Amino acid sequence: MSQDPWAEMSDEKHRVLGFRAAEPEEALAHFTGRLRFETDPYDVNADLTAGLTGFVVLDVRRRPAYDAEHIEGAVHFSHHDMTPRTLAALDPAPVYITYGWGPGCNGGTRGAAKLAAAGLRAKEMIGGLEYWQKGGYPTAGSGTGSDAESGAGSGLGVGARVGVGAAATTRTGAATAPAATTGCCI
Repeated sequence: MSQDPWAEMSDEKHRVLGFRAAEPEEALAHFTGRLRFETDPYDVNADLTAGLTGFVVLDVRRRPAYDAEHIEGAVHFSHHDMTPRTLAALDPAPVYITYGWGPGCNGGTRGAAKLAAAGLRAKEMIGGLEYWQKGGYPTAGSGTGSDAESGAGSGLGVGARVGVGAAATTRTGAATAPAATTGCCI
């Protein structure tokens, strides 16, 4: 509980309080900062269920994983296909909510970083599809549903509808995600 970081890092007796707790204003900045970058399945589902707009849910995993199962209404846009050119066609108005498979997958982080690099607002849905499923929230996949409604099959190509939780927008020029043999996003 010293000001010396080496003493704090070496304190084997005090696991919880070995590092001094942050002062309230420092903690507030940290936690509200995290909430500006992250959301979770409960909050995304609550806002979708309430019909709130202003955000688009993007599944940034590879196409086979999306086709097998994805958040109901999520748009497929693999982080592998995100380039300055493909991202330039996205509507800058909504916040893009990215997700990958789960906590062991950083695809959602990669997608959000690429969106931000392109000047778009993004948040990562922590927990990914794994925690969406654990919450019992609606999913789609396995070849069911309309490709025209979800953007599946077009890779968000010319005129694809982008509109989960947001007014429909369109983008052009994205290539279909490369085939992959695993459900992992990387």
